[in-house]
Amino acid sequence: MKNFTLFLFLLIFALSSSLSAQEYMEELYDVSEPTTVIYGQNATILPVIFQQSDEAVPRPLPMDIYTPVGDNNDERPVMLVFHTGNFLPFPQNNGTGGTRQDSTVVETCKRLAKRGYVACAVDYRLGWNPVDPDQDFRTFFLINAAYRGVQDARTAVRYMRLNAVDGGDSFGIDPDKIGVWGIGTGGYIAAAVATLDDYAEIPALT
Repeated sequence: MKNFTLFLFLLIFALSSSLSAQEYMEELYDVSEPTTVIYGQNATILPVIFQQSDEAVPRPLPMDIYTPVGDNNDERPVMLVFHTGNFLPFPQNNGTGGTRQDSTVVETCKRLAKRGYVACAVDYRLGWNPVDPDQDFRTFFLINAAYRGVQDARTAVRYMRLNAVDGGDSFGIDPDKIGVWGIGTGGYIAAAVATLDDYAEIPALT
């Protein structure tokens, strides 16, 4: 009897978990127009690379936040979505995209929001010199470009958590359920966020 009771309990638990998880698997909602916020500010080296300045200058860091319409849940999971672009601005990156308004980024955010997520299309700092004749220089500055992306990703996480705790919880999120999603180059940021805790963990060039 005990075994049957335990089995019945586990079955009910599995079914209830499946029903609650279904919200995040199927498109159930409409999507709001994105809300643009400035989630932070940090120094960019782009003016230096394009010889417009001799030093890094501060720049605001925006992101567009998409939310599900008609969802009464006030503890939604968050997904931060990072665009591609080789850590260079569009169109200098010679690609077909490289901004938070890329069609792939917008479509990804909308599909996530339709499933009950709060989806954020995140802008991040760019900049390195891919045509420097020195291979070590190119590698060094590309690694640093990726690490700036990591810093910006963590700043975006802190912004969402702070908004949830002290900012009135504008987006109805669970501050303990924040994920990172990368498209193309943004995948480097997502992988590095998951694996790096300190700049010193990056192997030195030899």
